[in-house]
Amino acid sequence: MSGVSNTQRYVQGGYGYFFNGRKTGENKQETESLMEAIGKRKQEIYDKVRRGETETSIPIGAQSFTMRQWNKMMRSVDKAIDDMQERVRKDEEKQGQKVKVKKENSITTDMLSELLGIDIRKEKGLSEGEIYYQITGTERFRQDNSLYTVEKGEGDTFVVTDKTTGYTCRFVEDGCKLQTDRATGRSFLIPCGNSTMDGNIMVVDDALKSMLAQYFGTGKLEEGELAGYTFSRNAATGIEIMIPNGMKGKMAHILFQSKADVEAYKKLVETYKAKYPNLVQSNEMASFYASIEIEGLCYRTAAGILYTNAQGVSYADENDPEKNWSLLFDKQSESNYDMIMEMMEGIIGSRKDIQEYQEWEKRLNALHIPQ
Repeated sequence: MSGVSNTQRYVQGGYGYFFNGRKTGENKQETESLMEAIGKRKQEIYDKVRRGETETSIPIGAQSFTMRQWNKMMRSVDKAIDDMQERVRKDEEKQGQKVKVKKENSITTDMLSELLGIDIRKEKGLSEGEIYYQITGTERFRQDNSLYTVEKGEGDTFVVTDKTTGYTCRFVEDGCKLQTDRATGRSFLIPCGNSTMDGNIMVVDDALKSMLAQYFGTGKLEEGELAGYTFSRNAATGIEIMIPNGMKGKMAHILFQSKADVEAYKKLVETYKAKYPNLVQSNEMASFYASIEIEGLCYRTAAGILYTNAQGVSYADENDPEKNWSLLFDKQSESNYDMIMEMMEGIIGSRKDIQEYQEWEKRLNALHIPQ
């Protein structure tokens, strides 16, 4: 463990100062997976040539079709659309009112699976509706009510605005998951890619589920089971967070679910600006401090700010930089973070000041941890 005199590097560098990059070996694993996929694709091409099954292929998005496959699919799609339009016409006559064609002319997941000869359900991503829009050539249509807006974003993204909180979340369409927590019954929009780390996570109620289904051109969204997260609440604000497994003391996802959450967050931002004008000199910096406090990574003291994380504990003084200090471990781990939290509870329980270096040093010495 080593001492670092200038804690401001953490503030200037954001999460990067304590939260380092990817683990050793991940690049190698990704390369090996890529080479394996390339090898499989080469074998598929070889087998087709050997069987005499090669034809001119038409690329459509991530898929490609031979002329025979394309013509067969188009005939099936044309028939499905004709049948669908006929059902819409009959419904209009029966109800005696105009029916929105865009709302009614959805091709179901089962229909698409049969037409394209693929099992769409295996992906379980929201973007399965994209295939429908590719085939029909129609555009996604914006969903809007008193609670939410769902609309097309830039590139391959879609944007959800929660009108209650005023927050807007952006998601990549391909692979975005709707997952439900078995214990509470609540559903969440989980981003694709490294979902434990990147992007927004949003609570999804029944109204938003319906809007998303309409936006993606499907009757009902596929839902998986939420796994790999624990929930906690910040004591000062009551705001809930989701902590990915293995990331305690490193990061968490903040869930803004009500106006009260938003107001509590704004109040915390203003508290940092008013109490620590030397350390917090912009709205962006105040928001940064408020966010990491909610995530359990910093604490306000009488004269400064204490940082706690999976690699150590640091202190930044509001008025005297000479009082700044840091105690850092060689590696990050959840056990380090748990130990630091226990030490902090012990300091508070003994009515000592958590910003005093000697109090931490004494407890570390008692555990025979080198400094």
